[in-house]
Parts: sequence; structure tokens; C-alpha cells
Amino acid sequence: EGRVSKAVISQLPDAADVKKVFEEDPQSVSAIAFLYVTGSIGSNSSTSQPTPELVLQISECFYDLLNEPLVDLAFQAVQTSSMMYDMNVVWASMEQAEESTKHTLFNQVVSDVEGWASNSGEYAYVALAALALAVDDDPQLWSFITKIQNTILGGSDNYLFASEDAMVLCVGMVAAKLSRTADAQVSELIDVIQLSLSDNSRQTCFWGFFGMGLMVKNLASRSELSGSNPSKVWRRRTIQRLLGIFMTEFDACLSESNSTVRELVDCLKMGESSDDLLCMCEEIDLSIQVGVDYFSPFQ
Repeated sequence: EGRVSKAVISQLPDAADVKKVFEEDPQSVSAIAFLYVTGSIGSNSSTSQPTPELVLQISECFYDLLNEPLVDLAFQAVQTSSMMYDMNVVWASMEQAEESTKHTLFNQVVSDVEGWASNSGEYAYVALAALALAVDDDPQLWSFITKIQNTILGGSDNYLFASEDAMVLCVGMVAAKLSRTADAQVSELIDVIQLSLSDNSRQTCFWGFFGMGLMVKNLASRSELSGSNPSKVWRRRTIQRLLGIFMTEFDACLSESNSTVRELVDCLKMGESSDDLLCMCEEIDLSIQVGVDYFSPFQ
């Protein structure tokens, strides 16, 4: 397990310094840093805060998180990851609450995060999807999770999302949550993401792939993938399908469609491979089309 050395940690700013930078210059990048600090403090058992106070503190910098466009996709990924991190911390704080109050507390947090939409628009629903993803599979909370999922999945019809990117990201998070229990809806949600990726009029498909990555992570981390158990077979085939979609879109970005990449896609669909194909993959020379930006992670 990799750990950050004490020498590196000693050079990092402390929480007070990060908070001061954010308060003096509340830009998106300083808000991201402050969100991580807030989460780190909230996850520390010696300084843990009650859930309502933690949610309030996150909300105070959440609005500034989005006050300027972050063009670089790496920064956008860190921005979204900071939301996911803090929602994990919020859930961890709720787990420490009395069992008799947990349901009421969770319902209040959902209501509070939904309320962020008045200032933060669609990104409040990204935070809501991140909260659903963070929650464990406690059957007693399933009704709340279902409500979140229905809100997000009905978002396109209800005009909750101003951009397809945010919608696809939330769908990916919901699918990642459902994939933990091999839910039948996952296949339908992958269809939604795949349809979005195939739309060549879109400027970027980054969030579709971000969501697929979350799905693969959850599918692969549950247990061993080998074996004939129906759940394992389903997870294995779903991962193969996601990788096939990924490679198909990658091939579409090449200057010329590559037969080896297409053969790799076919192998992923069938769940087969060969030594010859692996050797061919090592030897191919690929170049991205000039001007292609809808699949910018490969540029």
C-alpha cells in the first residue's frame, strides 16, 4: 500500500492556510482545495463534526466551486472528485449517528443538497448522485436511494440538466451504484451513455468515460471475476461491454480506423483473446485525427 512520506506531508499547507487562501480568493481552484480540507477534517475522528454542520460548511464553498469555467479536463475531474470525496465523508458522519435518527438525518441531507440547485444548478445533482454512490447497500435506506435515482434519471425530461455532460455523469454515478448489486437497470443506463458518446455533434464525451470508469471500478472491486456464478458472469460481461464501448470510441478518433483495434473490440464482446492479437496491439502505430476534440482525453 503506497503512503505519502512524512517529508512530503510536512511541506503541504495546513487546513488554516488553505481556508485563508479560499476566503481571500474564492475561486474554483481554491474552493476545490477547501472542499478536500473540509472533508479531511470531517473524516478525522478526533475533529469530526455533526453531519448538519459538515453539510453547511461544504455548501458554503460549493457555490464558489463553480464560479468560473475550468476548461482543462484534469481540473474538471479533480473538481468532481472533490464533490465525491466530501459526499463520502458526509455519509461516514451519518454512519456515526444514532440508528434511530439516521433515516431522518439522511432525508434532511438529501433535501439540503437538492436545495443547492437554486445557486449551483445541475451540479447540485452531481453532488446528489455522488451521495447515492457513497451510501452502502443498507436495505433500510434503499427508498431514499431510489428517490435520488429517479430524480436524476428523470432529469432529462424535467429539464434539471443544462448540459448533457452533467446528465451523463450523473447517470454514470447511478449506474456505478446499481452495479454493486447487479441491478438489471445497469444495461439500460449503459445504453444511455453509449448513445451520448455516439453523438458526434458533442464537444466532449469525457464525463461519459468518467462514469464508465466508476462502473468498472465498482464491478471489479466486489470480488473475484472468474467463475461461473451468475453474478460474476454478469459483472465480467458488463466490464467487457464497457471496455468494448471505450475502444470503439477510441477507434473513431483515429486518423484511420484500425483493424487491430476493431478486432480487439470483437474479442472483448466475445470474451476471448489470443497471443497473436496481443502482439499486434503492441506493434500498431496510432495517430489521432487532427481537430478531434470530442474525445479529448486521448489528445
